[in-house]
Amino acid sequence: MPKFPYLIPTLLCLSTAMLSACNDDNTNSTATNAESSVVETPIPITETEQSAPILAVEDDECDVENFRLLDFTPWQRENGYWVGEYTLLGADGTPQVSSRWPYRYDNYRGFIHLEVLGNAIKQRNVFLYPPKLAELCDETTVALGNGICGINGNEKIFSADQKANDCSGNISGPFESFGMTLDTKTTLIGDDSVLYQVQMPDGSIMQNQLTTLPPNDTRVRTAQGFFSGSPTYASYYRERKVTKTEFFQLLAEARTEYNILATDHCGYDNTNQPSQTTCDDHFGLDLSTD
Repeated sequence: MPKFPYLIPTLLCLSTAMLSACNDDNTNSTATNAESSVVETPIPITETEQSAPILAVEDDECDVENFRLLDFTPWQRENGYWVGEYTLLGADGTPQVSSRWPYRYDNYRGFIHLEVLGNAIKQRNVFLYPPKLAELCDETTVALGNGICGINGNEKIFSADQKANDCSGNISGPFESFGMTLDTKTTLIGDDSVLYQVQMPDGSIMQNQLTTLPPNDTRVRTAQGFFSGSPTYASYYRERKVTKTEFFQLLAEARTEYNILATDHCGYDNTNQPSQTTCDDHFGLDLSTD
């Protein structure tokens, strides 16, 4: 998640990654993008982790506002900068194809910053997509921005935030998408597994996402998307934690590989609309000097 901290894409995402109800071609106004609903969790930390046991706290002893998520091993592992290779499948099990986002979903990249701050997690993602295969472009396929179908790739951003809802390390928060407010929750399952869930306003499940966090600075995420009880997509994300410097170096290299125009950097949001922001503002830093 990822797309909130498990959003997704974030995510999740995220850093974590560290992130939708329908696929991109569904014109139903309640649809949300698959990678945006993969809500991931905030992530940058490259130091050696101190393992902390997951202990439940009695409700009458719980001070959620002054709670530290970094006391829990999964959040220690999630916290940091993540880069990943992603595959998104449609409802039929083949790579997602969208008329509204004319780029490839079979193997694209994600860059996720997951940051754990006290009792909260902040996730900022950017997903990079390679150009559509030239032989699949025709007069009806128009690349977004100033790009050309079959030549230029593109990218979109995702943001998510969650806060502790108890003193057992679990978090939750609202997520706004396509005019809807969706409920998201993230549940810790031991030291190496995290379950992120997104619900539609009527309470029905929109996404189940499982993240596995072995103690080696890698994570694997798989998500199942639903709309009205029917499957809409599935994802397979492979990610590794890197330093802040590596994160932006690899981001620049991927943009060159996918031939993404500078005018499209962080240019679109999870609904495929202009993001109205810059990469500097999205990640909260000055990329020209950081």
